[in-house]
This record gives sequence, structure tokens and C-alpha cells, in this order.
Amino acid sequence: MNLKTKRIVIAVLGGTFLASLLFVQWMEIIRKKEEAGLIEPRAIAGANSEACVECHANESPGIVEHWSHSTHAQKEIGCYECHKAEEGDADAFQHEGSLIATVVTPRDCGNCHTKEFEEFTASHHSRAGNILHSLDNTLAEVVEGFRATETVEGEDGSQVPGASHSMFAPFGSTPENPLTVRTPVDTRTQINGLASAFTGCQQCHGSKIALQSTTPGETISVTELKPDADGKPTNQAAVAAIKRNDDGKPLYDHSRWPNTGIGRLNLDGSRGSCSACHSRHDFSPRRARQPENCGKCHLGPDHPQKEIYEESKHGVAYRDLKDHMNLDSKTWVLGEDYSAAPTCATCHLSGNKRNKGRVTHNPGERISWTNRPMVSQILDTNSHGKCVYLVKPAELEKDPTAKDIVDKAGPKRDEMKNVCFNCHAPDTVNGFYKQYDDFVLLYNEKFGKPGKAIMDALKKKDETTGQALLTATPFDEEIEWTWFYLWHHEGRRARHGASMMAPDYAHWHGMYEVAERMYMELIPQAREIVHEAEAAGKLLQAKPAKDLIEAILASPEHAWFMREKKARAAAGVPIPR
Repeated sequence: MNLKTKRIVIAVLGGTFLASLLFVQWMEIIRKKEEAGLIEPRAIAGANSEACVECHANESPGIVEHWSHSTHAQKEIGCYECHKAEEGDADAFQHEGSLIATVVTPRDCGNCHTKEFEEFTASHHSRAGNILHSLDNTLAEVVEGFRATETVEGEDGSQVPGASHSMFAPFGSTPENPLTVRTPVDTRTQINGLASAFTGCQQCHGSKIALQSTTPGETISVTELKPDADGKPTNQAAVAAIKRNDDGKPLYDHSRWPNTGIGRLNLDGSRGSCSACHSRHDFSPRRARQPENCGKCHLGPDHPQKEIYEESKHGVAYRDLKDHMNLDSKTWVLGEDYSAAPTCATCHLSGNKRNKGRVTHNPGERISWTNRPMVSQILDTNSHGKCVYLVKPAELEKDPTAKDIVDKAGPKRDEMKNVCFNCHAPDTVNGFYKQYDDFVLLYNEKFGKPGKAIMDALKKKDETTGQALLTATPFDEEIEWTWFYLWHHEGRRARHGASMMAPDYAHWHGMYEVAERMYMELIPQAREIVHEAEAAGKLLQAKPAKDLIEAILASPEHAWFMREKKARAAAGVPIPR
């Protein structure tokens, strides 16, 4: 090869290399402009979805508009690819020649996003629907609404819970004079007592998706369908009882659908809803990375994480430097793509330079305390992602491994520290965690544990009489509301404020209110209950609770409360009120 030929080859190779660089740069510019909404994206509907897009562009253009800006649209992932169903699926129906289902579940998303599906399924988020059996749900279903359970005779002759119902007549109705109420579109003779639970709690925590049944008043959910490991129903009688319209489409129980609650209980046995965070139908990563996205659920008096974040230095920096956050980045790795400020996703989910950009869809992987319960617990978790110290005896009977620790809190904290170290020196990070641990322990030992001990003592049944100082019905006595406010609202606000560096929430919206509630309400109310029991001659029954209260107040951290009062009482000096 002569010199001239070599020059030509080098020139061709160099030109090709330069052209490829320019092409890649051009494609990246196009991608960023599309993500930022500066130009129309190149939406491609696959062969199976072309007809869907064409029809829905007229019938529901907002859906197509959102989809057309998604990564899905650029990769030929259209309507059918996500909504397709298989023969035997409980919610499958024929629509314009295709077998589809309305609800897209995490199991469906997992066909492509396997790692994300597995991480999410192992998370506490996926089990948010367990609120259906919690004290919070008693508030929504009974105190705020109506739910009654019939009592029937069991096989051994004892009385056991039977069917439950939640409809009640309008105010003022009598059997002789039933009344009706109107909505803008119909007239009703019955009120849905679970409306608050369905519209409030379950829109964040997730509902149990259900289909209407051919048997009036009944519904068909995952409980009746009994899906196998592949999500296919095994109870064909339940499938046959699904009510359908004239076109064969299954009819949903509209109390429970639509719902994008993050712990939704789906018909195929999967838990959760990917669209809780990745809003359909564009599933924008940019939106999921912003704190407002989490604010749908993580705000309010009992878990004000969004408000706490906004007060913190992190939130202040985010508001000021949002334009420097590179939110449209394909990878969005802290320390590489941005360093301006952290968001919820930064700390709990997204990748960072120190962990080689590894993203997780299990936010519990970096949390070392759970501040959700009455008393904070170290977050050592089992194979289901549940704190082993909160496992109940009934759960242990079903699963003997429920208390086996799979992930310890120490390594989880190290994962979170790896996020912190991208912006903060080790002394700062370690000092913060020392302050945080001290704060949580202060709440636990001065208020959480003593308050819980007092309530347990009031609820404990006397061995002789079988009666307690409180009834078994939740929230029918003032002290139960007092205790709920103390730990569920004020106590959580305090602990969450400490966890996210929001001093006002830690103190004035937190520990100050915890202390006021403890000394000015909980203890006086507990003493009154004890006093009334003694006055009624229940001396032995009242003694354990009385002794416990006095022992708590005699401890050094509480002694200030009674010190002067005791001195005045001993001297015969009246105590001012």
C-alpha cells in the first residue's frame, strides 16, 4: 500500500469516526429536547398497537399525548404490549380483535422490568395494602364510616365473625319511613360506609381490586380467585361468576377501581402499582425524580415528609438549583450527572457515584430505623422486607422464618451514608447520625415506651374478673385518641423531622407537642381512669396501672413534673390549677 492509499484510508476512517461522533451528539440533543418537551418525540406504535393509537387519539387524546412522549413510544412499546392478556386471566376480554386487560399490574411490568419488579415486591411499599387490617383502617371504616360484621355460630357452637356489610340508610330513615338522598346523577337509599377508606387511605396504600359478581352484593378479588405462582386463577367457579357487560368486558367494583395505591392487591396476586410513582402513560423518570411526586402520599399530619424536606437545607437547595439538577439525564447518577441537591429519589432509590450508579426500587434498602410504629425499631428485616421486631405471633405460626434476619440495619445505614458522602465529609455524616440516634432513643425511652406501657396496662384484662379498665373497642374512649395523637401524629413528626434535618418539625411540631400531650392529657386521663376504677371498688384491678404511672413519674427524666407538687402536698400547701 503506497503512501497515497494510506492517506485515503486514514481520511475515510477519520471522516467516518467524526461522522459517528456528530451523529451520536445529534441523537443525544434530540433525546434531551424530546424529554424537555422542546420538540415532538418520535413515537412509534408497533403493529399490534397502531389501531389502538389511531382510535384513542380521537377518543382519549390525553392518553396518546402522554404515551407519545414516553421512552416506551420511542421503543415501539404501545398499548397492546402493556395491556395484553392471556387466556385464563380473570380480567381478560376481547377488544377490537385483541385480548386485553384494563389493569396493568407489577407482574405485567415485570415481563420487561424483572429486576425492578423483584426489588419492589420485596419492599415495604408493596405491602402498604396491609393497612386493610390496621388501626388506621379502623378509623376510616368504623369511626369515620360504617362497617358491621355479623356474628354466626361456628362448628363448635361458639360465636365467630361472619359476613360484613357497610351500607346504611340516610340520616333520619326508619323501617317505616325510608329516606332517599340525591347525587347529581342518581338517587340512593343506602350510603357507602367505606367511602372514606376507599377515597382516602386506599388511594395511597392500595385497594383490593375487585370485579363485580353475578351474585348481587358480592365481589370477586384475589381472595376468591386464588391465583397460582404465575398469576392465573385456580378457582374457576369464581372466574365463572364474574359479571360482564354485553361485550364480555368484566365489570369492576368502582369503590376499588380506579386505584394506583402503591400496595394495591391485584387480581393476579401481585402487589402494588408501578404507576403510583411512574405516572401513566408517559412514565416519566424526570417526574419520578422530583419530590412533588412522593408528596401525593408522604405529607400531612402523621407523615409530613414532603413538608419536612421543604424546610430542610436539602429542600431549600433543590428549589433554588432545580434547573441544575439534570433531571432529564438518562442515568441520573449523583456525583456524575448532578450534585446540586438531593431529592427523595436521590437518597432512597437512585444511583450514586460511590455505589457505581446502582438504582433500587426498594426504598427500605437504605433505612436503618422504622419510625412508623408507636416505638421506633431498628430496621432488621426478614425475607419479606418486614421489621423482625414487629412480627406478630400469628405471622410466626404461619411462617417460622418470619423472625429470621435477612438484611441488617447496619449495612442499610452504610448504603445511605454512601449517598451522603457524595456531598458531605465523614465527620458531618457520622455526627448527623449520632444526633438522629440520640433523638430517636429520647423519644422511645421517655415517651414511646412509657406511653405504650400505660395503655397496655389499662387494656390488660384482670385475671380474676376478665375485665380491663378500657373497653376492647378502639377509639371509644378519650385516652385512646390522646395516645394516637401522641405517637401517630406528633411522635412521627418529631422522628421524621430528626431523620431529615428539619428542626422545627423535630421540636415545635414534634417533641414539644409530644411532651404536652403526655403530661397534660395522657397521664391525667390515665390517672382519672384509675381513680374511677378505685371509686368503683376495683382496687386490685386498678393497682397495676396506678403503680406503673407512679413509677414512670418517679423516674429521673419525669421527676420534674411532680417534684414541686409533692413538696407542696407534703407541706399542706394547695396546688394551683
